[in-house]
Amino acid sequence: MDREPGQGRSAEVAIRSVPEPVGRWDDGLIARRAAAASKEPSGKSGPDPDPGREAASDDVRPQVEAYVPSGSPLGPRLDALRELVGLSRARLDQATLAEAGRVLDEAAARQRLSSRHTVVAIAGASGSGKSTLFNSLAGAQISDTGLRRPTTAAPIACSWTDGAAGLLDRLAIPGRLRRRPYQGGTEADEALQGLVLVDLPDHDSAAVGHREQVDRVLALVDAVIWVVDPEKYADAALHERYLRPLAGHAEVTFVVLNQVDRLPGDAADQVLDDLRRLLDEDGMALGEHGEPGATVLSLSALTGDGVGELRELLGRFVQERTAAARRLSADVDAVAARLRSAYVAEGRPGLGERAREEFADRLAEAVGAAAAGQAAEREWRRNAGRACGTPWLRLWRWYESTRQPGT
Repeated sequence: MDREPGQGRSAEVAIRSVPEPVGRWDDGLIARRAAAASKEPSGKSGPDPDPGREAASDDVRPQVEAYVPSGSPLGPRLDALRELVGLSRARLDQATLAEAGRVLDEAAARQRLSSRHTVVAIAGASGSGKSTLFNSLAGAQISDTGLRRPTTAAPIACSWTDGAAGLLDRLAIPGRLRRRPYQGGTEADEALQGLVLVDLPDHDSAAVGHREQVDRVLALVDAVIWVVDPEKYADAALHERYLRPLAGHAEVTFVVLNQVDRLPGDAADQVLDDLRRLLDEDGMALGEHGEPGATVLSLSALTGDGVGELRELLGRFVQERTAAARRLSADVDAVAARLRSAYVAEGRPGLGERAREEFADRLAEAVGAAAAGQAAEREWRRNAGRACGTPWLRLWRWYESTRQPGT
C-alpha cells in the first residue's frame, strides 16, 4: 500500500537525492539523518538520534566507509536505504523489499572483504572468444579454448596479487580453479596489481546450470567485460537480458568487439559504430569525450591487436579502486527506481486509484464493514425471495393455496 504523501517524498529524497545539495534534505527523518551522517568527519560517527536503531546499522556504516572514497555519497545512501527498509517492513510486502534487502546484504558482505582488489568478470556468448581474451590478458593458457561448445563449464579466476581469497570464496570459485597470471615485470603488469579476473561460462549456453552461474556471479562482481563478436553483437538475448537491465551500471562496464581480424577494410569501424548505436538504444551511457559511461573498443584476442589498449584501460580502472563503490551506487539507483512506485503515486502527491481501492478494501475488512455488508445482502435476498420469488415459485404458492380448505 502506498505511503502518505510526505513519507513518499521523504523516502524518494533519501534514496535518490544524496548527490544533490543539502538544501533539499529537509522533509523527512531519514533524509535528515543521512544528511547529518554526510557532514560528519570520515571515520567518526556522531550520536545516534534514535537509540532504538538496530545494531546492524551501526555495525555496517564504518565498514562501508572503509572502501568508499572520501566524500562519496554511498555511505549515507546505504544508511538511508537501510532505515527505509526497516520502516517499511510493516507497510510493504516482502517481495517489494526483497531486492533492497539483497543490495544491503551484498554491500555489507563486500565491505568486509579486500578493498585493494577489483573483481572483473569476462562474459560473453558462445564462440565470442572471451576465454582467448582471458588468456591473453593473463599471459598464460589458463582457460580452455576450442571449437567444442560449451568450452568454459565453470568460472575460472586469475588474481594478480595475494589477499583475494575471501572475494573468490564469495563467488564460490573453488581453489582448483584459481590461477596466477604470468607477470613479466612490465609497467602494464604493475598497473594490474589488485585485479581479479573471472572467466564466466557462456551466457547463452544450452546448459541451464551455466546460465545460472553467469547470473549469480554477475550480481557479485565489481565490474564486467562483455565480449561480443561480429556475428552476435546484436543478439537480442544479450541486450534484453543483460545490457538493457544493467544500463545504469555503465561506469563499471566494458564492451569489447572481438575478432575484428575477421572483418575486411573499414567494416570493423562500421560494426563498432552499430554496436554503440545499440548500446545507446539500451539506455547505456558511453564513456566518450571525458563523460562517465561504458568503455567500448575493438580488438582481436587471437592476434593481440588492441589487447594492449584494453590492458592499459583496465590498469587505470583497477588503480582507481572505486569500482566496488560505483557498482553498489548503481545497485542503489536501480533499487530506488523500483521502489519509487511504492511511495510516489505516478509522480503526484496522494494515493493512486489502485492504492485507494486497496486501502478501502483493507479498511472495510478491519472495521467489519465487509462482514456486515455481506450479512445485509443475504437478508435482503431472503426478503426479496419471500416477497417476489420466481414465476415458478409464485405458481407453486398459488397451487398450494388452492389445496387448502376454505380458500
